[in-house]
Amino acid sequence: MKTLVPLLALAALTACSAQGPKAPEVASLSTPASTAASASAPTEERPRERLDMTPEDYEALVAPWKRCMAELGMDPKGRAQPGSGRPEPSKEEVDRALKTCESKDPLPPWERDATNPEAVDFANRVVQCLREKGVRYVEVVNEPGEAIVSYAFGGPNNDEQSISLGMEHAKECEIRSAAR
Repeated sequence: MKTLVPLLALAALTACSAQGPKAPEVASLSTPASTAASASAPTEERPRERLDMTPEDYEALVAPWKRCMAELGMDPKGRAQPGSGRPEPSKEEVDRALKTCESKDPLPPWERDATNPEAVDFANRVVQCLREKGVRYVEVVNEPGEAIVSYAFGGPNNDEQSISLGMEHAKECEIRSAAR
């Protein structure tokens, strides 16, 4: 069934493109690299998490990635599936599985994505909102090489109140900060 749907979609697209007069050719600016890229098979766009997702929404979003890893005999952390009797995979096997399933692995919300040039500003707005909610020890975390810009609660002494208030109000402050 999984292969039937893409084949039907491809057949429908082919049928639609065969009808009608041929469009006039228009000059375009393209480099050899972009021409080669367009001639190759299209790459699958990775799904992206949203700030307003419920836990159920998130589970539905990561289900294809988890299924892909399971088909390769691994759990989401790259360990052998429990009860499979399979030995733990080597680093090379885990890396190969992660690469194979990468197109299904959700990206972080755009607001927190380290590739977003405005992610630090967003995180600063969230931190300000959290401080307004009474979180005393909270700071922006923007480590080089990490995929997300985030926040840390509790300070050097792991202040319990800051941690619990931060966890309680983080989602609300993220949504409020994104609306600005």
